[in-house]
Amino acid sequence: MRALLRPLSTHTVFSPIETIVSVFVLATLAYFHVLSGIKHSSFFETPQPPTLRPAYARLTDGEWEAVPQHTWAEAWKHHADGVEALELQQIVFTLDDKTHTAAPLDASAIAQHLVSEFPSLSGKHYPSICHYPGSNDSSVACFTTVSEPGASTVLTLSFKPGFREDWLAGLRRENTLTVDGLKYEVDAGKRHQSIGEMKSSKWVAYALSALVLRFWELTKKADSLDILVVLTGYILMHVTFLRLFLSSRALGSNFWLSTGIFSSAIISFLFSLPLCRTLDIPLDPIALTEALPFLVCTVGFDKPLRLARAVMANPNMVKPQEDGRMKPAGEVIMEALDRVGNVILRDYALEIAVLLVGVNSRVGGLKEFCAVAAVLLAMDCVMTFTLYTAVLTVMVEVRRIKKVREMSRSRSNSITAVTANGTAVRGALSRTSSKTNIASDEPKNLRERVSNSVIGVKGSLLKDDPRMQEVENPMGRLKLLLIASFLTLHILNFCTTLTPATTNARHQRHPLRAAQEVVPTPRVDITSPGIASVLANLAVSEQTRVGEPIELVVKVAPPVYVHATPTVSAAPKSANAGTGEAIENFMSSWSSLVGDPVISKWIVALLAISVALNGYLLKGIAAGSGLAAMRAVRTQGVRFRSRARSIKISEDTEEHGPAPVMFAASAAPAVALPEPAPVREPEPATVPAPAPPAAVLSRPLNLETIDRKLQERLPIRSPAPVEPRTPETPADRTGAEVEVRSLAECVDVFENGPRPVAVALQTLNDEEVILLAQTGKIAPYALEKMLGDLDRAVRIRRALISRASRTKTLESSLIPVKDYDYSRVMGACCENVIGYMPLPLGIAGPLKIDGLMYPIPMATAEGTLVASTSRGCKALNAGGGVTTVLTYDGMTRGPAIDFPTIVRAAEAKAWIESDDGYETIKEAFESTSRFARLQRIKCALAGRTLFVRFATRTGDAMGMNMISKATEKALEVLTREFPEMVVLALSGNYCTDKKPAAINWIEGRGKSIVAEAVIPGKVVKTVLKTTVEGLCNVNTKKNLIGSAMAGSVGGFNAHAANILTAVFLATGQDPAQNVESSNCMTLMEPTNGGEDLLMTISMPCIEVGTIGGGTILAPQMAVLDMLGVKGAHPTNPGQNAQQLARIIASAVMAGELSLISALAAGHLVRAHLAHNRSQLNTPMPSRPHTPGPEDQQAHALPPVSAEQPKPYSVEAK
Repeated sequence: MRALLRPLSTHTVFSPIETIVSVFVLATLAYFHVLSGIKHSSFFETPQPPTLRPAYARLTDGEWEAVPQHTWAEAWKHHADGVEALELQQIVFTLDDKTHTAAPLDASAIAQHLVSEFPSLSGKHYPSICHYPGSNDSSVACFTTVSEPGASTVLTLSFKPGFREDWLAGLRRENTLTVDGLKYEVDAGKRHQSIGEMKSSKWVAYALSALVLRFWELTKKADSLDILVVLTGYILMHVTFLRLFLSSRALGSNFWLSTGIFSSAIISFLFSLPLCRTLDIPLDPIALTEALPFLVCTVGFDKPLRLARAVMANPNMVKPQEDGRMKPAGEVIMEALDRVGNVILRDYALEIAVLLVGVNSRVGGLKEFCAVAAVLLAMDCVMTFTLYTAVLTVMVEVRRIKKVREMSRSRSNSITAVTANGTAVRGALSRTSSKTNIASDEPKNLRERVSNSVIGVKGSLLKDDPRMQEVENPMGRLKLLLIASFLTLHILNFCTTLTPATTNARHQRHPLRAAQEVVPTPRVDITSPGIASVLANLAVSEQTRVGEPIELVVKVAPPVYVHATPTVSAAPKSANAGTGEAIENFMSSWSSLVGDPVISKWIVALLAISVALNGYLLKGIAAGSGLAAMRAVRTQGVRFRSRARSIKISEDTEEHGPAPVMFAASAAPAVALPEPAPVREPEPATVPAPAPPAAVLSRPLNLETIDRKLQERLPIRSPAPVEPRTPETPADRTGAEVEVRSLAECVDVFENGPRPVAVALQTLNDEEVILLAQTGKIAPYALEKMLGDLDRAVRIRRALISRASRTKTLESSLIPVKDYDYSRVMGACCENVIGYMPLPLGIAGPLKIDGLMYPIPMATAEGTLVASTSRGCKALNAGGGVTTVLTYDGMTRGPAIDFPTIVRAAEAKAWIESDDGYETIKEAFESTSRFARLQRIKCALAGRTLFVRFATRTGDAMGMNMISKATEKALEVLTREFPEMVVLALSGNYCTDKKPAAINWIEGRGKSIVAEAVIPGKVVKTVLKTTVEGLCNVNTKKNLIGSAMAGSVGGFNAHAANILTAVFLATGQDPAQNVESSNCMTLMEPTNGGEDLLMTISMPCIEVGTIGGGTILAPQMAVLDMLGVKGAHPTNPGQNAQQLARIIASAVMAGELSLISALAAGHLVRAHLAHNRSQLNTPMPSRPHTPGPEDQQAHALPPVSAEQPKPYSVEAK
């Protein structure tokens, strides 16, 4: 056991924050698991009201009396003179619980509709089947009553025998009626909420009330001895809690130690309950509440307290070692575990072993208690060696930090001045250590004396070391003896002599374990006010019609409940109700938000980040309480020394300065305030300092004053900011120096200067702003916002990044920074801007596209690309240009949605693909933008994950942001239909964006363009230097067969990505989308009897836009303006983006034609060597200054003949 727990403790004590948070997260999950078990437990299940049976009553001599069912049946089937039978049916109209209206419910309209217009199941109306008082003559009105308007209204109908069920079946078949703006829904009976459907406050209140009632029932049936034993257990439990608090206070902690131990015990209990459920250990709530105090007394808190005493007794807890370093808190905890861990494990093992004896017994109730107690003890052992050790680690670190702070605060109140000759003079506020100890031991006032006498002296076990020695605790043996006695008494049933029944008998007659008695279903209460008044009215109406007493036999059926819901908006809510409802809605929405699987995963992720940061900070604090803290205190004038060491007085004094004074604290560690480093200044001759006067005292040094004086005497001088080297940079500006103010002055201007901050920063030069940024006063990413000058912000950021880099070359590099409109970049295109990257921009063509001439802008650094495309344009123009067609226009987004089962996922897929589902989603989708028009939805199912591919037109924008927003809205609608679904990702790679995918190649994405051109055979020979047959052969073998051999998807082309990417960069498109946009198939075939060449290209997914993204930048916008497609089309949204796609496809055709021609003619390598290998830009090879061995070997080689190519020459390549 120790071999398993010690490595675990080693990990927890050196990662305490991570351990505590992880355990609390697991405890929260266990708590929700227990809560769910309690909420869905049959113990707290709401009692379902039984279905009422009909009641029967007879009117005799003006009085109603209950009669059995056969009396009514005989009166119906065997009609006798003076005896009539009828049926009464009450319909209760109630307002829906969610409806909050102040007006009462008036059921007169629905009552009139039911008695006059509503047909029964057989088609008969109420007047033909109702009961007429006094006779069956239909000239009189049917007996019908309606109660007064209120929260609920009752309609009572009378029927001839046998017709009530027929009419009621028709009402239930109709189920829903709408009359006068009210929607009525028929329910078979009054609906009762289950505990699982109750809201938080309601079900908790119900569970508590149910628990109290069950306790009360148990108490009434329990023996006096049982009550006394349980009461004694609860008293002992509270005594255990009080003992925990007193012991923690004696160890110097009023709150945190006892809270940590108690939290560890509670978390152990939370973990034990699901574990018991997994091990099939029965958990009876009543038995658990009875056994809870005995569980607390069994587990106890003596073991955590023993470990805490061992930790507090460690001599290195708050005192540094001999070398001045503080021992890590984790090592302190591990030393305490090595000292008392075996004893703690032994006690746990013995107690669990004794409880296992009880588990193997056959005594009812005892077996379950011992099993739960054993599991709880095992879990408490694990928590003690993990969570509790982490808590102790944090407490040790916090106590060290408090100790260092107390020493820092008390430094000025307990110092002793020491003169130069070594004479010590005690300050007025200082005391001897003995006096201090005496004063601290004596309470200062009556309140402290009373507190110490009642709850003990805080830290009493820490002041006397002998009391901290670990001795054998007799309470452990006593508790072990009590557990063994408890088991023996139960097994032998010795306690049965105190009661007339045995323990087993009491267990068997437990009220929760007794069989449920069969209770007959109750009848309708005819004495209730509602039914009694109806019967009285019936008797009066019968006597009024007949004029003489008559005998009636009535069957009173169970009521039918009808819920009324207004179809129009409800009345304004009152202020109080609105406040309560707002709070309830807020709590419900927050609970559902936290319970959402996606949100909960983000919360867990953020929590993990927080744990990592807190762990890092805690390690920093731990380091700060050790050697780093000592160094920090030394820099402020404090140095820890042992008492045996002497205090040396520095002999290095400033000329004409005061006598050096050393300060030593009156506490145990001696404290010395060193002199600040003297400022060295050149002197012509060294003048010895005069002898200091004897017994001259000085005040404590003010370190802030010293720092300020040093900064004033040594002003910071930094070189002037280096601007990027450009041809127009004046030569006289280089090397100039700018005087920079001190950091304190810069901070003062920054914090106290004129507002806004940008005005204050204008008074500082660039170097001073850089100084503020380097010290953390200004974040580098917020320079534009703080300065208000975009050019200056970019320039200062370049300097910051350059000086923090390894090479330090960025500040003076050739990356351009001037003459650029950064206002278009900020917040739209790029962050942390340090300049811009220029690319060569060339023009190919022009090319005739659909009858119009267009230049082809191409931003590229690849030589021959523009020239090659221009040659293709020339050949295409010779044949009449390019004809293009747009076959599809639609951007896509494909989220991934998880469902609990494949059945629900399939149902969602079917609903989306249905007409109703598609229209519902389409309405929500298109409500987000006036340009978003949903075209189609494609669904695919992979296990429990549903992928939905939305396709929509996006106008002249490329449309990713537009369709993402619309997709989120559509998913909200889908969530209302399938609340259990979980949106895994808004983009589930089913779109597919910036990745090669067959679905883009097949279905299309963005603009789908097909282009066609006919090139005359003469042009093929003269311009392209090849033949039609050669072109078709190379295209088939290379672009079709070669790509098929490579398994290409959409790559049936020569170099479509070359031209497309160059146009993308020139027009401000997203370069990363060239992955799918460059999907292209190039086809060539002879035509006109083989004389001419027919060429087509198909590009199904060109993703471009003329508004948004990089198109807002001035150079890219100018290129679009040159093409005539800048911005949105004024009359036909989307036409500009479509035209840009046509231009790109045509340019790709030109590049394809030229490259394939070069390959067919064998001119590719020669053209690249001529146009892409500039001798001007090729650096000369470097040669060594002295001949090396290679040179000597080269001289020994035979001469190369003129016919052979020279080594490493261009021709050899």
